[in-house]
Amino acid sequence: MEVLSSYEKNRLTVIFTGFLFLYFLSATINAQENCNTIEGLEFICGVNQAEDLLRVPNSNFVIASGRISDTEGQIYAIDKNSRAVSELFPLNALEAKHDTENFGSCPTSINVFQPHGISIREMGQNSYLLYVVGHGYREAIEVFHLEINDDLPSLQWVGCVEAPDGVERFNAVTVLPNSKIAVTHLPPSGSPNRGSGEVWEWSNSDGWEIVEGSQMPGPNGIVASSDGSTLFVAAYLGTSLKKLSLQDSSRSIQAETIYSIDNIRWSDEGELLLAAHDRDCTPRGGCSNSSATHLLRANPTNLEIETIRVIPVLDVFPVGTVVIDVDDEYWVGGIAGTDRIAIFR
Repeated sequence: MEVLSSYEKNRLTVIFTGFLFLYFLSATINAQENCNTIEGLEFICGVNQAEDLLRVPNSNFVIASGRISDTEGQIYAIDKNSRAVSELFPLNALEAKHDTENFGSCPTSINVFQPHGISIREMGQNSYLLYVVGHGYREAIEVFHLEINDDLPSLQWVGCVEAPDGVERFNAVTVLPNSKIAVTHLPPSGSPNRGSGEVWEWSNSDGWEIVEGSQMPGPNGIVASSDGSTLFVAAYLGTSLKKLSLQDSSRSIQAETIYSIDNIRWSDEGELLLAAHDRDCTPRGGCSNSSATHLLRANPTNLEIETIRVIPVLDVFPVGTVVIDVDDEYWVGGIAGTDRIAIFR
């Protein structure tokens, strides 16, 4: 075996380092060039299939749940001012610290799963619990401690709530008062139960219970009122928006639409923001391809719906799944292979 001299080794190191610099510089320039405005939409690139987005209360950050396969994905933080993207999980995550008092039935921590719906609970100044619907190794709500120190976010796994028997696939989650959560169950494509589904509520003391009157075709997005007395749920396969009272199911109402509504978010003005698709879905789960993403707002009192904007199918952004307002902008997350978040005013 020929032995290289110290000079030759250093020379090769310099050449290789220079090659890597040029390679990544070229990739960065190419990504920036491909991130240009299209159809009046600006983009934040470098976020893999952000199925869900949420604003972190009293902070400059937006959290995104990304996916790279059916069993893997990332959780990102995006600075709303600089638009800088940071991966918080699995890369850069703090060492797991199991909270056995609140999540004692969770068997073990995991560092590989596909994140889906997300919700957040403010625990104190710059301290939060992030609830993430997770698929892959197990079907569960994975729970993280999110902390922001010196305007830098960090994420630490603290527990999970495994899905109860009878749940095939969770979709979206929302926090409720008293450390409770509510989660939608949407059976996957190919399941004999496709077209059914319901909302489940969980507490540490009572475990899982089905919310009375919550059965519907394909429950998808979900948010709760600030006092936790009302749930707003999207029946994706039933093309309707439902308002469920947790105190009296007879007071629940629904609004029929022509759209399949995906995720739901609260706006700063107290309206419901909806990302929806025109797929002609049937209650049993048959759907055509969507020609556009319809971004809507709904009045939480009477569920009257109006259109904010329609985004056509784009090669770089085929389908949007969630819309949030960030100051004077709307941010839209999406899937189907996109690597970016769309933004408009």
